[in-house]
Amino acid sequence: VTDVRSVRTKPGMFDTYMKWLDTTYKQLMEEEKKAGIIVDYAVYAAAPRSPHDPDLYLITTFKNMAALDGLDDRLEPIERKVWATRDAANKADADRESMREILGSQLIRRLNLK
Repeated sequence: VTDVRSVRTKPGMFDTYMKWLDTTYKQLMEEEKKAGIIVDYAVYAAAPRSPHDPDLYLITTFKNMAALDGLDDRLEPIERKVWATRDAANKADADRESMREILGSQLIRRLNLK
């Protein structure tokens, strides 16, 4: 099961957002992998066809649909390692809004053909 998040960086903020992805985001994802919450993650660049298309995709792969059960509760201790308080996490979320816009996300499932 893969979560595909579509992101559009704001004008002039691509490099700044990429730096955040390469530091804080990467730290979070690596901790989630170590904890067995996710299987893998990736960042893909895309050439937008219109001003409303994403220029990045954030991909997170889970073992199966059951891995999403109670996800927030399992992520909270990992997020506390990065942000000491919920207020700090909320401020960080707001700060990222100045760099990018989440256009949407979609869960997709791999179908193994027999």
